Amino acid sequence: MGKKKVNPRRIPLGKAAIDTKQIIQDAMKDDMRHAWYLVASALLETELAKPEEIPDLFDECNRYSRTANAVMSKLGHAEEITGRKRPARLDSNHIKSQVELDKYRKNVEKMALHTSLCVICLGLEKRFSSEELKRLFLVENLTEAEIDSGHLDYNQLELQLQSKNVRIGLITETSLQ
Repeated sequence: MGKKKVNPRRIPLGKAAIDTKQIIQDAMKDDMRHAWYLVASALLETELAKPEEIPDLFDECNRYSRTANAVMSKLGHAEEITGRKRPARLDSNHIKSQVELDKYRKNVEKMALHTSLCVICLGLEKRFSSEELKRLFLVENLTEAEIDSGHLDYNQLELQLQSKNVRIGLITETSLQ
């Protein structure tokens, strides 16, 4: 008889291997860039903006996001418009295996993307009606589902936007090469 396979959930993970600050920092590194790729793609698909208008929209949202207190108090409003629900509360105290650590990392990334999309929604609120924003974020959600399913990734999305001459004010590693 062969060796019995060990359940990966039963392999203990040392507390030193769990660096929640680094996980959060890594998630926040790409959250706004990914959110803008999703929103810019949806803006073009819904024909709410032309490629040359996206940099101005990016700048408007950037200026709006600097008022952090105003943004944080309105996240519920943005969730209502976007049709998004806040991901479950993050708790790193229960991480005991690599599988649980990977799940925590994925949830942190989802939370960071969620917050970035809500901030963008609030920044766009002056330009678009609630109905337009709901339609925009429905299309964004479909693109995000394609990414989650593996049919698309953020690099491909970036290349699609570049082929449509969409330039936003984010500096990425691929644009530096």
